[in-house]
Amino acid sequence: MELKYSPYTIFKKSKNPYALYARTKWMGESSSLLKSKIQRLTDTLLRSQSRNGSWSDSVVRTVENLYTLSLLSPGNRSVGQKAVDWLLEKDHPPIIYVSGDGSPYSGLFFKVQHDDVKSIYDRRDLPFTRGCSGFFKTGAALYFSGIFGRSDDKRVAAAFKSLDKVLVIRKGKWCNIPCSNNILRGYLSHPCKRDSAQSRKALKVLEEVQTETGGWRGTPFFYQTFNTVAQSNLPGARRQMRRAMDRVARSQNRDGTWGRSNVEFNTFMILDALHRQGVI
Repeated sequence: MELKYSPYTIFKKSKNPYALYARTKWMGESSSLLKSKIQRLTDTLLRSQSRNGSWSDSVVRTVENLYTLSLLSPGNRSVGQKAVDWLLEKDHPPIIYVSGDGSPYSGLFFKVQHDDVKSIYDRRDLPFTRGCSGFFKTGAALYFSGIFGRSDDKRVAAAFKSLDKVLVIRKGKWCNIPCSNNILRGYLSHPCKRDSAQSRKALKVLEEVQTETGGWRGTPFFYQTFNTVAQSNLPGARRQMRRAMDRVARSQNRDGTWGRSNVEFNTFMILDALHRQGVI
């Protein structure tokens, strides 16, 4: 895919995690200074981690910092193990609950502080989007379980078992589109679920609400949705990516970025998706 403007300029002097990843993986920087910045940031995050594995018992902060670690220490699975355990609620008995429509929530991860519920709705710079706090946390728990080598955990298997049933009851969605996308990201990161019938069904439902201009009805989160779909090489994902490409090309700003706010994050979401799909 050819872009009219270079999309990498915004990262050249930035020190945030997205820029450090971009400079290392996409822009070919390998200086000792850059490596030192990455190590300092990683060390700082790990020093501020609470004993229970979280960051200040906050789902949002824990998700944010785990995502940073997944970018900057991808080969070191041990750095995220305790935080993943916290998201999986290892210190608490599994939830047992069935909703009024028969959807089984047993084994999902719904323990979220009140302040976190507001934070989930306020943040626009995370790969997981605002929506039901329980599905936000569950999607993140499953995603990072796949990233940090906890795919075989019994709690992960139990959560997927419940979510498989919810998908049937709700005819291809787990909740509304943003919440479903949070769960879908978890499915697409899991080695046993990324090519499953459930992933294919969820992608099919998402494809059905994609517009001719490349966006998706029911969600304002184009960048995160585009990035989530790009996690998959299934045919349904490929078709959606192709349909969205014209929008990506047309909406690029003259400085190479995307969006009007959170432009560094938006640009990272787009580029990460394009690189995963092998089109740039």
